[in-house]
Amino acid sequence: MPYSYYWGVLIACLSLTVSAEADQSEKPLTPLVVTAGLTPMDAVDYGGSLTVIDSDEIDASGHLYLSDILRSVPGFAINQSGGIGTQTQVRIRGAEANHVLVLRDGVRLNDASGNDEFLFNYALLDNIERIEIIRGPQSAIWGTDALGAVINIISKQTDEKNLNADLEYGSFNSLKTAVSGGYVQNNWRLNGGVTGVDSGGSNIALQGNEKDGYENLTARLGLDNDWSDTVSSTVRFSHSDAMNEYDGTDFMVTGLPVDADLWTERTLTTAMAQLRINPDNSRWMSRFDYHFSDTEGENYNLFGRDSRTTAETHEMKLLNSWRLGNQAKDRLNVLVDHRTIDFTQAGAATDFGDPNQKQSYDVTGIAIELQGQINDRFNWQGSVRHDNFNRFEDVNNFQLAGRYQLSEQQRFRATLGSGSKAPSFIERFGYFPAQFIGNPELKPEQSKSYELAYEVDYHNHQLAFIYFNQDLTDEIDGYVFNMDAGAFTARNKDNDSERNGLEFSWIGQWTSNFSSRLNYTYTDATEEDDMGVSQVEVRRPKHIATLTLNYDFAHQRGRLYTSIHHQSSQLDNFYSPSTFLTEKIRLDGFTTMSLNASWAFSDKTRGYVRADNVFDDNYQEVFGYARPGAGFYVGLNHRFF
Repeated sequence: MPYSYYWGVLIACLSLTVSAEADQSEKPLTPLVVTAGLTPMDAVDYGGSLTVIDSDEIDASGHLYLSDILRSVPGFAINQSGGIGTQTQVRIRGAEANHVLVLRDGVRLNDASGNDEFLFNYALLDNIERIEIIRGPQSAIWGTDALGAVINIISKQTDEKNLNADLEYGSFNSLKTAVSGGYVQNNWRLNGGVTGVDSGGSNIALQGNEKDGYENLTARLGLDNDWSDTVSSTVRFSHSDAMNEYDGTDFMVTGLPVDADLWTERTLTTAMAQLRINPDNSRWMSRFDYHFSDTEGENYNLFGRDSRTTAETHEMKLLNSWRLGNQAKDRLNVLVDHRTIDFTQAGAATDFGDPNQKQSYDVTGIAIELQGQINDRFNWQGSVRHDNFNRFEDVNNFQLAGRYQLSEQQRFRATLGSGSKAPSFIERFGYFPAQFIGNPELKPEQSKSYELAYEVDYHNHQLAFIYFNQDLTDEIDGYVFNMDAGAFTARNKDNDSERNGLEFSWIGQWTSNFSSRLNYTYTDATEEDDMGVSQVEVRRPKHIATLTLNYDFAHQRGRLYTSIHHQSSQLDNFYSPSTFLTEKIRLDGFTTMSLNASWAFSDKTRGYVRADNVFDDNYQEVFGYARPGAGFYVGLNHRFF
């Protein structure tokens, strides 16, 4: 399909929205968010860039994977190496893929057994109440890994007894089944769910016809107790077991993916226990957390297991908070946390070396935060954090954020802060014979950033204009050839990387049953090479735009949700077997459209039809890896009680 067709669809959709009668109903109250500071705050009071995706939007979209719904968030560039279950990287405002910290109910999910990236290809949209996204460095609150952004996935908490079942089948021989529910009695609430996905997959190589399949089974359980008016607790447990097939690479002739019988099996187990003390009529409250995660990845070929990596993390947190003066929003928060990570790597020893090893490190951090409100117009937040690592140099981070209400309809927001990213185990100690050898002398990456934002409300519409700027130092380059070792290694770069850009967001509630969201991001991400010449960074498209439309009809029995996503061209790396050099390749831009239509047959049963890549576009987000064509799915949700 030509681009003119898509823009015709876009203009027609916008024309429909402009012609709709504006609804003058009262706006809902702003939500309380738990990710922007050490203690919860009203979303409208935060000075930084915040996006909240609630369960209603998740249900309306029909998306199955977390990465799909994140494509509509400003500043997000997503690169997927093929179809369902393949490696998926998220770069926010030009930052690296391992510069975003992903949490589930506050528990770290980044894969410490790999490159500290969160594995988006395994993340399902299961049992989620909302997703809170804070863009920009958040290391003053969350420590390492939060150099570019934080994504916190909040699990559902029931307030009534319920039991639900989902069934979906569609393209690529894909099947999804899910059961979830909750039980409430007196002062305790139990939630749980199991989701299973099985897909035959698509062929991700540009040649050949082998399809790469995917399986995922995820289970979650949560228990909340109110022991008294003062003491409450939360316990969360999750386990996922996944498998994805992938292709090899022809390093001898083409340098491109080629059909191969390779697959990865991966498990992730997490647990969290939290105790909260909040005395009545007291200025003080306290919270204690224990977090646990265990990741294990095994790579296989037809001859058996090729390699294995694992990481086990234990983390403890103690937070104390005091209300200052007579203002409820004036608070002093002090957090002390300690985290220990154990890493193992196993593989077959060869003449090139032995990859088998065990490593560990721990970090103790202290964060101090002040939240304040000077008057009804000005809210502010200041945070500092010190992280003490036992294996490499300590790191300090800070953040200042403020929101000033010019009038009832207009406000300014601004943030200034720093972020840091500790070297991963793979970067420091990873060993892959004849391919990669780690560098234990690496330093943490560090950045400084600021952003300015102007927001205006008009009736039931909100427009936001944001400028962001980030400077990254000591960036880790994991593709440096070591002549002595005859393999690649990692090192800290001498030159800085700069990222700046603009974000525009327009949220419109045109009528009581028709809404839209338009996001556009311009990103300029550059880095200096060894000669001091500025180079555009790969996998950072300059222009990304997404329009989503949501229409309820027939007294909300029916719902239509449409998303149109456009991404400009971008550069990618290509290792040429003929020259033995890494070349820059330009990937064409693309526009895709998804659609989800649902109908409530009764108060308890809703069916839906979903279409992805409706017009069957042929495009790549990673050079040499084909994204799947059009996909069509039919599903049914039923609530038993």
